[in-house]
Amino acid sequence: MNKTKGFIETKEYKRFAELCDACIRYKYIGICYGLPGVGKTLSSRYYSNWDYVEQQISYKKGKELGENADGKILDCRTIFYTAPAVRATKMTDNISTIGGWLELVKAIYKVNKMNQEENYSFAWDEDLDLVIVDEIDRLKMQNLEQLRDIYDQNDIAMVLIGMPGIEKRLARYPQLYSRIGFAHEFDKLSKDETHHILQYKWEELGFSIKMEDFSDYEAISSIIRITGGNFRLIQRLFSQIDRILEINQLNTITTEVVEAARDSLVIGIK
Repeated sequence: MNKTKGFIETKEYKRFAELCDACIRYKYIGICYGLPGVGKTLSSRYYSNWDYVEQQISYKKGKELGENADGKILDCRTIFYTAPAVRATKMTDNISTIGGWLELVKAIYKVNKMNQEENYSFAWDEDLDLVIVDEIDRLKMQNLEQLRDIYDQNDIAMVLIGMPGIEKRLARYPQLYSRIGFAHEFDKLSKDETHHILQYKWEELGFSIKMEDFSDYEAISSIIRITGGNFRLIQRLFSQIDRILEINQLNTITTEVVEAARDSLVIGIK
């Protein structure tokens, strides 16, 4: 499938993918929790190929639904959904609508590109394996009951994503918690993985890391110290590094550039 461009499959992503695969295999609910910025949402969107799917199921005036769909759409069997901050009572309808649109795009593709007759129904769960729900910390008990009802009424797996502590909060709801089969804590990047990602980021800016060059070594050490293995913070820091290099017409990432980039960021608790 057309996965997100530039995504790096870290060990934590692979463990997350194993969680999702296990939930699909055994039709369980899984929970994934971790600190902000470690890559939970990005990994979920990558696993579900949601950047691609989202383009196919959205439509505007003058644009036909799924007009750019190709054969990859038939392999899309996961819904990614972000729990709303307001009006969570409509969550069941929202998830059903997203699933319905996805199945409709598949039906349109089969008719237009494969010359197949397709008797479309709005039974979104028939051709889907998994629903991933992000930001479940926003949900109250009655909203969590909606998710349990979706799971009970449909032969489909589910992964719930939230902050550390959500696993303890869910334990207070025995009817939902008894359906949870797997749990995964999404951890920060290891030092080796951070080095690997920094090498990729260096190349993205048109440079190559030379560890024998003390300037590169010092800059890398500064980035590791500043970001503490937080994937989102690395992304934000490099956006500022790119801006500073361009403004000052520099062609080397130094400690001074990294510190200047850091001063442009609002960095919370890592």
